[in-house]
Amino acid sequence: MATIEKLKSGNYRISKMYKGKRYRMILERRPSKSEADRLLWSIIEENPEKGPYQEFQTAAENYIKSKDAVLSPSTINNYYSIIRNMPESFKICPISAISQQDIQICVNEYAKHHSAKSVRNMNGFISSVMKSVKPNFSSNVTLPQKEPKDFYVPEDSDIKKILGYSAGTRYEVPMWLATYGLRRSEIGALLTSDLSEDNTITVNKAKVLDKNRQWVIKTTKTVQSIRKFKILDEVADLIRALPDGPIYSGSLGQLNEYLQATQKKLGIPKFNLHLMRHYFASTAREIMPDSYVEKLGGWKPGSQIMKKVYDYQKDKQSQQAQDALNERFKKLS
Repeated sequence: MATIEKLKSGNYRISKMYKGKRYRMILERRPSKSEADRLLWSIIEENPEKGPYQEFQTAAENYIKSKDAVLSPSTINNYYSIIRNMPESFKICPISAISQQDIQICVNEYAKHHSAKSVRNMNGFISSVMKSVKPNFSSNVTLPQKEPKDFYVPEDSDIKKILGYSAGTRYEVPMWLATYGLRRSEIGALLTSDLSEDNTITVNKAKVLDKNRQWVIKTTKTVQSIRKFKILDEVADLIRALPDGPIYSGSLGQLNEYLQATQKKLGIPKFNLHLMRHYFASTAREIMPDSYVEKLGGWKPGSQIMKKVYDYQKDKQSQQAQDALNERFKKLS
């Protein structure tokens, strides 16, 4: 006999045990006992492991498996993380029973503990899973507004202090590579053999976590991320003095931990390793065209990073001009 349970959302969950497996369905209204039995038997007979009667989690895992040959390990890891953090009531809901209201409730719950960007990623994942089973599916839910963030670029003096403080430590080379615009994942995958005799570094791989939370080496984030650039003789000599193998073999998380500890020690503003890419873009833009900066930094042509750097520099110039104006007006007082 089917059981009927009212959920906090106002919907009703019907369930039934059959041959050691529990079958469920979410409905927007309360069904009669006979109707609930009929609906659940239709699921059992249709094979719930496939098609619209499968639970969302099963459909999501099937979707990921169908894409595992083309998705990066980090993307797959992120998808599984999304599934783990979804409300349980949504994960067990059959695809055929998921309504726009169910997705909105799921979005609302997820938004309580995740950023607006993470919520948008989750909603995009839900849409992809739904379309893999129901090609005509379309989503029309309300998402949280993107959180405006100030674009921060570290100062020359702060970068100089960090590089000086790290001299002679295992973090010296990684800090220099971050200054050249390398991503943390790229630093972790770089080998001493990636440095040529003419001091050219080749970036063509990244170190990321896979779905089993194991570190693996894969191709770079994008095709544009595969690049070559020359480094200072002094930095090249530091790399050549290292044992053959990874340039940095420690935990990638420790790079940010070291950076933040250094900032605290030196009394400079706190920023993570990724913002050193902002510094690279801003500094390089003063010397070369935007297209060259994008190529050296591994950004796609026309990326938002250059617009953000441009706006940042303009705002900084405007502030400096205002300060100069006020200094001039001081003479009038």
